[in-house]
Amino acid sequence: MNDERVSALGALYQAEKADASGMFNVAMAMMGIAVAYIVGAFGYADKYGTHSLPWVLVALAPMPLWIIAAFQSILTLTSMMHGVSVQIIENALFEETGLDKELRNYVGSRGADEIMDIRKSHWAHGVATVFVYAGVAAGVLGFTVYAVDQAWSHLTPRVSAGIIAGYFIAAVIVALS
Repeated sequence: MNDERVSALGALYQAEKADASGMFNVAMAMMGIAVAYIVGAFGYADKYGTHSLPWVLVALAPMPLWIIAAFQSILTLTSMMHGVSVQIIENALFEETGLDKELRNYVGSRGADEIMDIRKSHWAHGVATVFVYAGVAAGVLGFTVYAVDQAWSHLTPRVSAGIIAGYFIAAVIVALS
């Protein structure tokens, strides 16, 4: 076993895992913020249209959720790339250990990938993953429709068109990402 190679791979592995852990924590915090935001926004619904909250702001209230959704998609893609990097480093480290190749699926992050990757996961895990993403999408879309519906009759046609264009652009950005 080449000790220098193992040390270098170990350092790379620790850095990748630390980055992945940090991104997971940020992603979970952002989900918590989004849920708290929706709950708070609905709690403030009785103030919609008052002097303290103009109708245009009511219509724009969901926009932070769209920004969070776009950021989440970037975090997810970044995490996936870290996952690929971790797999490469783990494979190299695994080869250096000389462990039986039959054990590779049980060592490191490969087991978790079998759950999180809907192309590889058991059908129940795939359904759970789709359920989570569909729930988030329904929450963002539902709140957007609710807020815009509440404000719609109070907005000028020009502002209404801008609101629709803004949400359409946000939806395209999130969908493409």
